[in-house]
Amino acid sequence: MALSSRDKTIGESFQAQTKYRRGALPPKTGKVVSPFKVYANPLEVASLPVPELSAGKGLWSALSTTREGVPEGGRLRQSDVSQLLWATSGFTYGGQRTHATAVPIAGLETYLIVRQIEDVFPGVYHYNPREHALEHLLRTEPSLDLADALLGDTDISACAAIVAYTGLPGRIDDGSKSRAYRYLYLEAGAAAQCAMLAAVGLGLAATVRAEFYDDELSRLLQVDGVGEVPLCVLTLGT
Repeated sequence: MALSSRDKTIGESFQAQTKYRRGALPPKTGKVVSPFKVYANPLEVASLPVPELSAGKGLWSALSTTREGVPEGGRLRQSDVSQLLWATSGFTYGGQRTHATAVPIAGLETYLIVRQIEDVFPGVYHYNPREHALEHLLRTEPSLDLADALLGDTDISACAAIVAYTGLPGRIDDGSKSRAYRYLYLEAGAAAQCAMLAAVGLGLAATVRAEFYDDELSRLLQVDGVGEVPLCVLTLGT
């Protein structure tokens, strides 16, 4: 027996309301949007080491290796962080994003929350994939804010860094506004998978987390939680 509208879960309602129906596709607006988030005045911009584009563990080996690993502390090397950020949100030789996208313009932004990375101050950074650089946004020791924001049994003291993914639905809503969030969820999952494979190749411990207080994480990342929303995070350590 079919569920009535008031009996449907949020997920079922969302799926039903974002269906494409023959003869009723939304029109395209033709508007021009920026494919990247631009910070005019970050505290500083730190260029990252050039990522390796051919070395590392083979794809099949990485896929067959247990990927979920609980960080146990330690300090990350800047070169490893550089490699992982490129793997999750960088560009290929052909100018495509390393993670899969369902639409031409990626709606994802990537942030790095630093606790223990060599030669990198603690704080919140935005990853700029065009320049392969970190834009320093907030100079702070983030442990307390992370503990407030993340749910579950995450041991913040054992995490050297957190990669956080946010989505901008307005960037990809041209002609597909009802499905923008679908595309963002797909993209965040693809980016997190790339990061997990990179972590395996680098010998790092990483876990994906999607349980957090949205408003608290938005404040830490300095986003509004409406036009730009947090999607998931990746904990990193050794």
